[in-house]
Amino acid sequence: MATVLIADPMPIVRSALRTLLEDMGHQDIQEAADVPAALTLARQCNPQLVILEIALPGPGGLDLLRRLRARDEALKVLVYSLQNPAHFAPLCFRAGASGFVSKHEGMASLRKAISDVWAGRGHFAREHMQPGGGGELDSLTPRESAVLQLIAEGRSNLRIAEELRISFKTVSTYKAHLLEKLHVSSNVELAEVARRNGLVAGQEPAAGALATDVFPAELGLLRSLVDAAPNPMFVRTTDGRLLFCNQKFLDYYRISAEDALGTGFAEARWFSPAVRKALPEGFARIVLEGIPMAVTTRVEIFGEARVMHYWMVPYRDSQGRACGVLGGLQDITDSEGQLVTLQDQLLAAEAQARRQADFFEASLSELAGCIGALALHPATPGLSGLIERLRRLGRLYQFQDNARAPLVQACDLPEFIGRCLIGHPQSLFGVQRIDTRRVWLDTDAFCDWMTTAIGLFQADTDNPALIHLDMRVRGQGQVLARLEMSGQAAAESIIDLNHCQRVAEYLHGRFVHSDHEQRLAIELELTLPQAGSAAAIAEQV
Repeated sequence: MATVLIADPMPIVRSALRTLLEDMGHQDIQEAADVPAALTLARQCNPQLVILEIALPGPGGLDLLRRLRARDEALKVLVYSLQNPAHFAPLCFRAGASGFVSKHEGMASLRKAISDVWAGRGHFAREHMQPGGGGELDSLTPRESAVLQLIAEGRSNLRIAEELRISFKTVSTYKAHLLEKLHVSSNVELAEVARRNGLVAGQEPAAGALATDVFPAELGLLRSLVDAAPNPMFVRTTDGRLLFCNQKFLDYYRISAEDALGTGFAEARWFSPAVRKALPEGFARIVLEGIPMAVTTRVEIFGEARVMHYWMVPYRDSQGRACGVLGGLQDITDSEGQLVTLQDQLLAAEAQARRQADFFEASLSELAGCIGALALHPATPGLSGLIERLRRLGRLYQFQDNARAPLVQACDLPEFIGRCLIGHPQSLFGVQRIDTRRVWLDTDAFCDWMTTAIGLFQADTDNPALIHLDMRVRGQGQVLARLEMSGQAAAESIIDLNHCQRVAEYLHGRFVHSDHEQRLAIELELTLPQAGSAAAIAEQV
């Protein structure tokens, strides 16, 4: 099935969507709460389907939709939003969306929309796609709508330019177009138009969207989400009455819906007396102060001690008024026992590793002392090689134990490699392809790797070690550097090969080697941040 990306700021919505998608057979599901996270995951995971709430923080979902479609024209995007469908469905269609479904519709409608979009069919309600359906915002382009939304959220021109990645002057041009198209004369009036049409994240249109009783309109969405949640969940009114819950809540507390619905905390016999006494005060604080609550505690349920994680968050209507409290729980009794066991095992493993590291370091010191006590002449055959291998073993300990502080600096990588090869005239260094030269690199660690790697070859005038560098820009300021070395193999050294492997891991790179008929080939692949030119860095300094 598909790799799916969910982009929605509400964790409960993402959780419900994940459950629905898994039930439909989709297993590779990624989640993002804002535009930057969604773009990062889109690059890393290459989803085939995106379910998108356009009321995202920052530039918003419309901007994300356009950027996703520009990156991959075959990408299927289903907009699942609280925003006004009469205005936003046509906008999303023009921006490249495959479908639009309102969060006020039931889970059956959402399931059908996902199936339609994944099958390659469009899913837009006919009544939302009629000309003029969006009212006074119908003439706006998606980019003008994004600018209008940010104005209504109080962003300055500079902040709008940064979030939409456009120039300050272009923002002023868009604002002039908005003032003309909407027949207003100030930012205050623009913000009011945006709020009136449900363009501001989390708000609904004022005209005809809310009934006299706010509960059905505001909490209708939660009913579907609570029913689909994987853990026991509930919604209570602001005075503490249980408005609705899912079947998992009823099953956990072994109660019927008739016994549970409409009850306050005092009648909730499934709670212990201590919990029934403590809950009203904390609940009132959630409603009055609007502060979410989460607590993990030991409780007694049906005479059995359990470890429970409870959470409750206030739920507000489009006017900012508290209209209910959404809550849930998770029994983590078994998980806590497993966690304690794992923690004990981890502590024991860490202690064992520390003992081994201490033994390793003490052994190296003892060997170095024994060699020094021999008082051998520095020119003794093999002595310098032995001392160098002991030194590399010591450095291995530093890399393994993170005892070494990294020294990352900007450098010209081809030039730096050339400096590392001074003193090795039997090495021939060449460049295959270079898109850029300057990168950020821990130069000390890399030089250490180069010195050890060169020592793996038995190079001479007739059989030089061949070294090739390839540097390619990967986007997002990242450079893929691949260094290949080949030549006549020196006497095999487990210490030197292990040293090259460990330093490569320390540099977050990949090291491979192969040996065939005394010919050795090694490769180091690093992904490094691209650095600016030397002139640009000098200007910044």
